[in-house]
Amino acid sequence: MIKFPSFYTGGSWLLMVANFLVVIVQLTAVIGGGAAMRSTTMAAAAELRYNAMFAFGDSMAETGNICAASTNKTELDVLTCTHPPYGMTYFGKPACRWCNGRIALDFIAQALGLPLLPPSKSKGVDFRRGGNMAITGSTAMDFSFYNSLGIHDPVWNHGSLHAQIQWFQQLMPSICGTDQSCKEFLSNSLFVFGGFGGNDYNILFLELGLKPEQGMNYTVKIVDAIIDGVEKLIELGAVHIVVPGIFPTGCLPIFLSLYASSSGKADIDDAGCLKPYNKLTEYHNSMLRERLQALQSKHENSSTTRIMYADYYSLVYQMVQQPRRFGFSDPLQACCGAGGGRYNFDVADRCGMEGATTACRDPAARLSWDGVHPTEAANRIIAEGWLRGPYCDPPILG
Repeated sequence: MIKFPSFYTGGSWLLMVANFLVVIVQLTAVIGGGAAMRSTTMAAAAELRYNAMFAFGDSMAETGNICAASTNKTELDVLTCTHPPYGMTYFGKPACRWCNGRIALDFIAQALGLPLLPPSKSKGVDFRRGGNMAITGSTAMDFSFYNSLGIHDPVWNHGSLHAQIQWFQQLMPSICGTDQSCKEFLSNSLFVFGGFGGNDYNILFLELGLKPEQGMNYTVKIVDAIIDGVEKLIELGAVHIVVPGIFPTGCLPIFLSLYASSSGKADIDDAGCLKPYNKLTEYHNSMLRERLQALQSKHENSSTTRIMYADYYSLVYQMVQQPRRFGFSDPLQACCGAGGGRYNFDVADRCGMEGATTACRDPAARLSWDGVHPTEAANRIIAEGWLRGPYCDPPILG
């Protein structure tokens, strides 16, 4: 089991790295991203109008909740997304996003003619055009489950999947009024639910020291929680719901920096990724997709319910295998950080820390921003893939 120093008295090491292990996500896309592609996307968006967009998830979808919710100065200092060079490409300063610029949700909102999603914990904000419940450290399973396994690190207790649904329910009266009017309003809104599950596996691996094959024993519980969440949204009136799978963990620089050197050659694939961890990802995604198909069939009598599975594994693995095809180089190396070596990641010298505030020369040519989260350039591709396919089935604008 990997152990690191804690930022909490009596706590675990995880706060130091958890903001990177929240991950997990999902890179999907179509090749392109040029003016012609964006023009086509905008034209299609005009054909299928959503009145609002509501998002849920972890650090991949974070737009400010962790900053609004945290009152612990030590924790805020550890949240390096509040430090330069985060936000440098688009916002010109840190914007409480784990990226050098916009995340996928930002691109999707802009393509749909919607404002950037405000974090749900913001005060005095109008959420009638959308809101974001996502928060760094989120899990599919409730924190009480991990408490029962001996996990007490507060980084995993910022807001689980079900907690985020409760936050959304608290906002509903200000968004759409009565239950009946909300059902009508939400039927014309877009929901992006996740990806969830990445942090659940991070706890199993990094807190409990389980191997990927042991982690598979928990996949049914994790997927059950995600499906329960989707069903709850449908009950509330959601019709258009995007549910992403999870990112190939074995290709993340942070996991490679922790485990690659101790792995045998048989556990490293031709692309340089960790086979056992990617095998778990594939197992999770396959089960999730099957369960979503069953849920869609359950609602087949509804002419409107549209559940969209977003397959990020397939695309990001292509990006790692053929980076130049997507305009990237060094796909297994973090753009920002001072870790050095093949992966440029070290937990003590991660992006945004003192001595690690200079990004690589061209972030637009990199897949990984900080060792876990994608660059703005990759997020643009993700957004195009969600909007137009083929890695979101059916596409948001399909």
